[in-house]
Amino acid sequence: MLSLPKLLVEYLLSPSLCGGTPSPQPSSVTPPQTPYSPPVVTQYQTTPSVSPGPLEITFLAGPSTPGPPPTLELQAARRALKNLKSLLGPSALKSLVSDQITAGTAAWQSILAAAAHVDDPTSSDPGTRMLAEVHLTAVPSDSCTNTTTTDPDPKQVLTAAGFAGWFAASAFTHPEKLWDGHPEHYFIAISKNEKDGNLAAELVEPWGPILTHSLVPSLAPVTGRPGGGVKKPWMKARAEFPIQTVGEETLMDGSGAVVGDIHYSFRDLPASGDESGGTCGIEIILNMWMPSGTPEEVKEGISQHLAVEYYSWVGWAYEDIKSGAYIPA
Repeated sequence: MLSLPKLLVEYLLSPSLCGGTPSPQPSSVTPPQTPYSPPVVTQYQTTPSVSPGPLEITFLAGPSTPGPPPTLELQAARRALKNLKSLLGPSALKSLVSDQITAGTAAWQSILAAAAHVDDPTSSDPGTRMLAEVHLTAVPSDSCTNTTTTDPDPKQVLTAAGFAGWFAASAFTHPEKLWDGHPEHYFIAISKNEKDGNLAAELVEPWGPILTHSLVPSLAPVTGRPGGGVKKPWMKARAEFPIQTVGEETLMDGSGAVVGDIHYSFRDLPASGDESGGTCGIEIILNMWMPSGTPEEVKEGISQHLAVEYYSWVGWAYEDIKSGAYIPA
């Protein structure tokens, strides 16, 4: 079992991550001395009562919008965050977290140095590589009829191909939808790989405690043809998933070192009780393989990140497909 590299331990225990003195902030920003921690409501309440701990708070009058104050607070927080991000702009956001990017890059370099003696890139055995996996299904509750492959109204159908097309189109026509998929997207720049025409992305986002500045040079579909994406030997076949994409997430420090191997799989779900080939909803498996010795906190962090952003993106894709704002090819 690998011990954590000294540099990584120092990073994880740094004051900025453990409640000590925060990293220096721009002079115009004064962080709160004691961050406010709202009460936690473990389940959605249809009445305007909120019970944080032993105290029960009941609103006898208030807003007409349904939901307890923590739900309204979350909505307000999202609006505030989106407003601040829009006002600052992408370049300023990346500049604000530059010190954290530097620390995160150093942490990854330490992990990679240790993993270089363990991970075999040619073996079909993943060994001790760290895998973060998110597995989800999305089934519409209101339109699961008349969904055969010859459906005359395909815009009403959520399919794996439809979602993939929506994602690729949104990357260039509505990039704000990709930004808004997760509140901790500090920077996203989408482009096309000049050699293969696939999506490429520069990203700044946290993987658990490590703020990671990375580049995905090519998010390539696995086609089995020349120019298509090639899975690493240890990745699962998943022949029942006709749409698969792979890519390498590399550090933006000039080294090109791979911190994450991407393998995403998509397929349609058969409609319940339909023997004519109809489908209803989609199934997605998101795999991110990381070097041996990657801390559990990083695995959990990237798992949470993928779950949040794909929950958002799949929901928005369905809304756009159903409304006709995006019509699948």
